[in-house]
Amino acid sequence: MASSVERRVTPLQYALDLFVEMAPTRGSINEAVSDKDIGYQKNRVFARIIGLGLSARRFVDAAYFIVAQEPEIQEAYDVTLSFFKWLMRYDSKNKKHFSSVIRSVKSSMLEVTSAPVLSVDSAGRMVEESVESGEEKGRAVDDEADDHDLVVENEDGDWLELIGRVSVRNGRIRFRVPVELQRLIKDPQNSYWTSLLITSRFTLIYARAIYDHVLPFVPNAVTEWLPLDLVRNLPGKSWANNAEFKYFKRDYLEPAVSQINELSDIELSYETRAGTPGSRKKDQIRFRLKRKEAAVASKADMLNSVALFMTLQNEFALSEKQFETIAQNRAVWTDERIQQAIEYTRWRIRQGDKIKTAAGYMMKALSDNYRVSEADKQVELIQAQLVDAATVQQESNSNIQKAVAANLAAANAAAEQRRHEEIRLAREYFDTADKKKREDLVRKFVASSTMGLRAIERQMLKPAQVTEANILTFPDIANTFGSFVAGELRKAARVQRK
Repeated sequence: MASSVERRVTPLQYALDLFVEMAPTRGSINEAVSDKDIGYQKNRVFARIIGLGLSARRFVDAAYFIVAQEPEIQEAYDVTLSFFKWLMRYDSKNKKHFSSVIRSVKSSMLEVTSAPVLSVDSAGRMVEESVESGEEKGRAVDDEADDHDLVVENEDGDWLELIGRVSVRNGRIRFRVPVELQRLIKDPQNSYWTSLLITSRFTLIYARAIYDHVLPFVPNAVTEWLPLDLVRNLPGKSWANNAEFKYFKRDYLEPAVSQINELSDIELSYETRAGTPGSRKKDQIRFRLKRKEAAVASKADMLNSVALFMTLQNEFALSEKQFETIAQNRAVWTDERIQQAIEYTRWRIRQGDKIKTAAGYMMKALSDNYRVSEADKQVELIQAQLVDAATVQQESNSNIQKAVAANLAAANAAAEQRRHEEIRLAREYFDTADKKKREDLVRKFVASSTMGLRAIERQMLKPAQVTEANILTFPDIANTFGSFVAGELRKAARVQRK
């Protein structure tokens, strides 16, 4: 008997299979073409990671992807180095550079706070309000900066290192992640899907940094107004931090937005404004974004089933925000529960309920854990059987009626064919008969045939005007006369048989 529990192919298992498949051609992860995705539900707090270079961001993604695959907290994680580098699209053989990437990640910190993010320093610390003034405003703070260089209203907070101890030995990499971060990585609540197949495509650090920062806003279709300095500092310290806006826009912002639109699963645009009263200097930016219609892989993988995703997208037309809501509740909203909500919604539709939108009703059923009871299923089954039986009987009666009608039509056609043949033979007989016989037939027709008299009257004639010479020249009279002659021939045949 087949198992009722479908085996789930995790993103890690799929990534390993894809890595092995592409190994002979040395294909990179960004070259993979697949209907499945490699990624994980990233807690929104990780959108606050600031100051990492492109390789360092990929390192963090690869490490957290592996961490996310294990449901339980682990002391350490261990995979082959070649697979880890493939996940982070790292093709270099330069050990020194790889070591510098690790040091860059280890030197970065993440502040875990519930406060609104308005500004950030180069170490990745989020501050509620930046009080730098003049030309110093928005410039990244050096790692060794004194405390008096940064002023915040509330100094309370938690700063966590992004990665713990990292060891590379014998072709394997072993790393640790702080327990607090492991909980956030494994927590599907308050999260959004991050696809390594997409993030590995970026070659511009600003494209990757902006993409990471705006992705949680996809359900809202627009970000809040952000300080332009925040966007400048997303990848860390560089010339772009202090460049005039027109140069920053030309050399960094526009190329980044262009690459995001070309390579990612979202379409991005932006607008700027002068947010400071009395100033014309543009210092705020807001991004508008939407998911591309073709970007289905991440959601399909999030549901562990492409078929289930296609049902939600095509049959129920779920919105981007509804998909995000499902993603945020995956710890409780399993595939089985989603399928249960779909079944319940379909059942209510079959019952004729007045449902405003199938998507909204399905989400309500999912949220409140509605299900179709076995008794309701049995009632529906019996009702369906009764309807089917009535339909079969109705179809049977209809088929019988159609058969009778067809037989009657065939009989009528045959009779009509025989009548026409008899008339033809009667006319041939009349044409070949002698004059006296023809006159006798006409006289008898005019004297004794009621139908013949009516046909003559319809021709506006009198019986005396119809003779054996002209009777066939009047079509209506000729047809009636043919039937009369055929009848006379039948009578003569019966007399002869006696």
